[in-house]
Amino acid sequence: MQTAYLEIKDAKGPRQVPLDGGPLTIGRNFTNLLVIDEPMASRFHCVIEKGSDGFHLRDLESRNGTLLNGKPVHQSLIVSGDVVAIGKTEIKLVVPAVRAGSGANSKAAADTAMAELAHLVSDEDEADDDKHAPGEPVVAANEQERQLRERAEALADRSFTDRQIVLINARGKVAYQADAKKDVGEAITIMRLIMLVCFRSRATDIHIEPKTDDVHVRIRVDGTMVDVVRLNKELGLKLLSAVKVVSDIDIAQRNIVQEGHFSARVPTKKKTEMVERRVDYRVSFAPAMHGQKLVIRVLDTANAPLHIDDLQLPAKAREIIRRTGEQDAGMILVCGPTGSGKTTTLYAILRDIDITQRNVVTIEDPVEIQLEGVTQIPVNDSQGNSFSALLRSVLRQDPDVILVGEIRDAETARVAVQAGMTGHLVFSTVHARDAISGMFRLLDLGVEPYVVASGLHVVVAQRLVRQLCPHCKVAKPPTAEQVKKFATFGITGIKQVFQPKGCKKCFGTGHFGRRGVFEILVATPKLRDALLKTPTIEGCRGALSAENYITLEDSGYRLIAEGAAGFDEVEKTIA
Repeated sequence: MQTAYLEIKDAKGPRQVPLDGGPLTIGRNFTNLLVIDEPMASRFHCVIEKGSDGFHLRDLESRNGTLLNGKPVHQSLIVSGDVVAIGKTEIKLVVPAVRAGSGANSKAAADTAMAELAHLVSDEDEADDDKHAPGEPVVAANEQERQLRERAEALADRSFTDRQIVLINARGKVAYQADAKKDVGEAITIMRLIMLVCFRSRATDIHIEPKTDDVHVRIRVDGTMVDVVRLNKELGLKLLSAVKVVSDIDIAQRNIVQEGHFSARVPTKKKTEMVERRVDYRVSFAPAMHGQKLVIRVLDTANAPLHIDDLQLPAKAREIIRRTGEQDAGMILVCGPTGSGKTTTLYAILRDIDITQRNVVTIEDPVEIQLEGVTQIPVNDSQGNSFSALLRSVLRQDPDVILVGEIRDAETARVAVQAGMTGHLVFSTVHARDAISGMFRLLDLGVEPYVVASGLHVVVAQRLVRQLCPHCKVAKPPTAEQVKKFATFGITGIKQVFQPKGCKKCFGTGHFGRRGVFEILVATPKLRDALLKTPTIEGCRGALSAENYITLEDSGYRLIAEGAAGFDEVEKTIA
């Protein structure tokens, strides 16, 4: 049975365009899904999209406006028989077997149309059951789609396919349902395939970069940029427009910074049953030489450690962190460069806190992952809601546990450490090379040494080291220099070390997944005494020497000895 479609009458003559349920953009620009040859039309004029209550027409701030049944509208429900006019171009909505309503303002007609449309879609699905047998491979429509499918099939995780990805727009409405039979158009197909490659490779970011002749798509896997596919210019620009539509971003603007978000639902196996998990995407467009560059941040908690045990800490360090997280007061400070997993570590600690008996508040810039049962407050400097201002406000709201996303200034540092002294458990991060440097960063910001000595309990320094791909790593005997380095850290008897090679399962990088390398500093009485005197880095190291203090280098070389990481990777990461 035929689905809903549009009847178009313009300079090109009468024609029909099917409506598959996804947003259909209309305008003069060739990247629109419906291109019209109409002088009165804007480059990006309007969009027709399907909602839970039917089809909607939305004007995209066009210069000459959009008429619905002869009346100008900005946004309206449309039913079968309604006519959208753009200049001399007429676009009529037709839903077969549905009686045309008296107009967009007829509620009775809209209700009748939607009831019949729901029956129509059900009939259509039954009629299409034989189009694709379960498990039958999908035939690629173009070379770029074929390349993406090959990329996805080379990766290990095959728990779901691209057509099982449900796309949810910025308003929380389903834009594209999971459907193994319907063709949603090449732009959405490519978008879903890129997302599928990200799911199967644990990618954290998608970069779509217009170049002179094509559009370059790369993803960040285990902290490293990896080439995925090059799209022809027309398809690449359609992909950018599709992301804008799903993110509710104005597609008419091309030379400004634009930000938005959308979500997806995918099937996930939980114990013995399949459930749906939601993944959020943060979208950022920035003007570049050959058009807007798009970066999509993938906020998938399935790829991150959720609890302290998932961090793979040494047993002693794990117990220190767990015990400190159960205290009523004090401060845990995590330090490292950008992208070293500091916030992920703090989230893992927070998830192990009994939030039913404690009031937990976070101050973050921005809030990326939502934690159930936790009050999360975003920083907004333009409104005066800075880290320091919000922290002072939160202290008046009876908190037990406070997470300050980052200490950037003297006031935030001073208030955070003092809060750890006055009956609050405080978590925060700073940018510093190692744990001792993290303490001195607080001193550099003007926090008094006695406040740091009293309020700071544990400092964690960390890095993320890429693990060797288990499918292609190569064993070699250690060199004399490597044996000497092992001996420096008390490691002997190593007969072989492993090096990366590269295969399809790891995108040719030789690495698969990342693992944390940690340095745990506990504020012992000797260290507190060293801080209260004239503190120096050497003095603090001396105070820790008798405490079996394990440094980042110790942890890194032990990973090499276990065969989990390579020499070059560890030395590059912890330098």
